[in-house]
Amino acid sequence: MRIYIRTYGCKVNQVESEELAARFVAAGHELVRDEEQAQLYVINTCTVTGEADAKVRKGVRHAASLPRVEQVLVTGCGAAMHADELAALSEKVVVVRSGIGDGIQFWGPRSASGYPSRPLKPTLRSVSETRALSDDPAASSPYRDSDTAPSARAVAAVDASFHTRVAVKVQDGCENFCAYCIVPYARGASRSMRMADLLQQVAELAQGGTQEIVLTGINIGRYCDPETSADLPALIRNLHEQTGIHRIRLSSIEPPDVTDELCALLAEGILCEHLHIPLQSGSDRVLEAMGRRYTTADFTTALARVRAAALQTAVTTDVIVGFPTETDADFEATCEFCRAQAVSKIHVFRFSPRAGTPAASLSPLDPQQVAARAARLRELSAELAAAYAQSQLGRMLEWVVERIDPACGQATLTSREHLSMRISAADRLTGELLSLPFDMMKSMRDAKSKPAGLSAPDVSED
Repeated sequence: MRIYIRTYGCKVNQVESEELAARFVAAGHELVRDEEQAQLYVINTCTVTGEADAKVRKGVRHAASLPRVEQVLVTGCGAAMHADELAALSEKVVVVRSGIGDGIQFWGPRSASGYPSRPLKPTLRSVSETRALSDDPAASSPYRDSDTAPSARAVAAVDASFHTRVAVKVQDGCENFCAYCIVPYARGASRSMRMADLLQQVAELAQGGTQEIVLTGINIGRYCDPETSADLPALIRNLHEQTGIHRIRLSSIEPPDVTDELCALLAEGILCEHLHIPLQSGSDRVLEAMGRRYTTADFTTALARVRAAALQTAVTTDVIVGFPTETDADFEATCEFCRAQAVSKIHVFRFSPRAGTPAASLSPLDPQQVAARAARLRELSAELAAAYAQSQLGRMLEWVVERIDPACGQATLTSREHLSMRISAADRLTGELLSLPFDMMKSMRDAKSKPAGLSAPDVSED
């Protein structure tokens, strides 16, 4: 069966799509680069904003319109929240409400190996007609993530960056229930993968040549091994000591979870010197209205702890502009706070009301005002990114050869601090480790790669 997979949304969605692709490959199916050649078109959805929902609906209609596509399998957070609406878009659509985020699951005829042996032909077009969303992810999922982690060989078959960086999902779900966020409703309660399974998975990746893993989840600071109660720092230390993996990176970590134990891993060089710590607002008044569980003072303390452990650590962040209670003074406070904290990049998001969340009932701000604030914050982000890069100029850094472009004879390198640089590809190998000084003239923004059968994730900051 020829399969194409399109991904919308966050890094967790991308990881789940890659794992799904690996399972398909392991089952003998073919991933195609050209969506028009697909028999089965899989869409892994996002519902974090209204814009994300609109993109998903457009994508589903487009997939269903392709003449060779026999079925469109829709899964992910959008499927969990809008199953019937998505199923109604086309007779080709099958919606799989994927166990509130507990891995991608299949519904319909499966072979003995657990994978579809032919395009799915269910008698009902929506899982919501036969299975309710359960508070227990295992109750609505035909398998657990730990039971189906793809092998290194299967991952390598679909992921061009296999020898450099592989994202590893360690946790799912969230219980923070921020006032603006739909994710806890779509993903369910926090739950963690077994550390024993993760150790085995990462050891296999390391043996297969992977240089770096990125630990990923919805709220990974809440990681807790269901067998030993080991927390995230303990997991990282065990991965470092027992698997042979060279570099360990975090996808994102909440301010309250930037603990002394985590920073000790930075100081020891076990954790890459780059942390993404969401801020969302530099105004305590707005943070409280958002339902965030920290203050700007807490964020300041977290960054001070990081820099005391490893001074050169790059700290990137998220900021939401245009939250309904945000005043001009609140926005100015956010700009000043980001500047004072010297973050190295700001991912800027405009507030988007999500039905069912407390913030959806608040009166929105003027869209033009919000757009102007977003543009100004993006300018500040560019200024801060340039300042951080300048601070690293000439510094000897460890680089990994991310990929090689034969067409231009250039190799793309990524440092532990998540800086990028291009050099001549002569005599270079993908996955090779190098020690070179940072040269801003060779720096670049990291381009998204597109493995066979996998679209690059459709993510927009603004």
